[in-house]
Amino acid sequence: MAYERILPFPDPEAFKFPELRALTSVWLEKKDQLEDDGAYKEFIKKLQREWAIETGIIERLYTWDRGVTEVLIEQGIESSIISHRGGVAQKDAEHIQALINDHLGIVEGLFGYIKGEEPLSEYFIRGLQAQFTAHQDYTDAVTESGDLIRVTLQKGEYKTLPNNPRRPDGVMHGYCPPELTKDEMESLVRMYREAEPMYSPEVKSAWLHHRFTQIHPFQDGNGRVARALASLVFLREGLFPLVVRESDRKEYIGALETADAGDLSPLVSFFARRQRDAVLKALGLEQQVQQSKYADQIISSALELLKLKFTKEKQKVSAVFDHADKLFNIVDSKFKELASTLDGHLRSLTPPQIKQKYQARTNAAGNTSQQRHYFQKQIVETANHFDYFANFDKHRSWVRMTLTTDQEFDYVVTFHGYGPGDSGILAASAFTYLKVPREEGGTEMVNLHPAATDLFQFNYAETFESTQKRFAEWLESSLAIALAEWKRSLQV
Repeated sequence: MAYERILPFPDPEAFKFPELRALTSVWLEKKDQLEDDGAYKEFIKKLQREWAIETGIIERLYTWDRGVTEVLIEQGIESSIISHRGGVAQKDAEHIQALINDHLGIVEGLFGYIKGEEPLSEYFIRGLQAQFTAHQDYTDAVTESGDLIRVTLQKGEYKTLPNNPRRPDGVMHGYCPPELTKDEMESLVRMYREAEPMYSPEVKSAWLHHRFTQIHPFQDGNGRVARALASLVFLREGLFPLVVRESDRKEYIGALETADAGDLSPLVSFFARRQRDAVLKALGLEQQVQQSKYADQIISSALELLKLKFTKEKQKVSAVFDHADKLFNIVDSKFKELASTLDGHLRSLTPPQIKQKYQARTNAAGNTSQQRHYFQKQIVETANHFDYFANFDKHRSWVRMTLTTDQEFDYVVTFHGYGPGDSGILAASAFTYLKVPREEGGTEMVNLHPAATDLFQFNYAETFESTQKRFAEWLESSLAIALAEWKRSLQV
């Protein structure tokens, strides 16, 4: 595949992620309160460690299971942990520690770099590559005859020889030829600077990452530099480094290949979701920090809360509960419509020897209902699956559809708070289960499964029209998952 010159930014209206826009707005309102707090500083430190470790794993500089990464995130980058937990020789572990510390120094430096508000430059990008490869003296290369050789690594300099990889199908992927690299890098920096004020961070980061990767200007370290540049874009907007985990590899590589074919949207979406997850964790931390203050601070905060109780700010945050009620009504209507359609079909399929007719029915409990407390165990288990805290203090509602054949299958969509405290963020979750008879009488719930592939959250800063559009897509996907699970249960 021959190299094609990098293209400018797409239409500014081509990509819209109102979910991230709204979450960013909520986060930036709270960020100043947290920056000097010890818990927030520890959160950032751990995020930097994860970035430093994972960017090397993605490049196959070292590899181990996620458990080793989590220990290093918690305890720090230590060669003894790498050797013991990762199962590598001590000498190799010391080299890996040096590599990760190089990465760590870079991500820490990015936090400092944004304070200077210096524009992106080729000089800065070349410096990143030199830092990434400070403890990497060699790289592999393939000769024209196909032999794999080890060559001395050039640091902070553009490539002088082609670095085109051959794919598993035998096709050669063409990166920028060495003689065009300088011109293409100048174009990259110029296009980015010109477009920077007009685009959202997830679009800027995806464009910069992909176009840089297209050029592949260095002999080695290109992937690491690309992720550092993408992270820099988010940090400039007051957000977080872009962490790409080993578990993301398939989606990440697939999105880059789709971008090679001219469609940047999967990469933009992937970056937006990764940033969304980081913001949600930070917002959850904000609530934990508030709860961990000393008594006098808690009293002060409580008095301040009383002062603000009936202000416009409080009313703005509480708008999310109105959104939840509207979404609840949408699900209730959808379930009733679907149950009405299914009920007639199921009744007609009831075997003659069965006394109780097959049927479909629904029921629901709004936030003021006495039954709102149902399904706590199932909601918590589903929340644990998606790694968040389900909060029942301010809002809790659910809608259930029951499909009865020779067994009872339930599909439930619930609404509740996201994270501790009153952050103005709510979540929707969905799950399915079977009800089976107990020997001592009654029934119990078994085979609990999430009926969604991703967390759905909504907040006061996003318009209801935007939330409703996202929710419609999420609900359709959830319905498909739930009905597929129902079909599978009939075959067991």
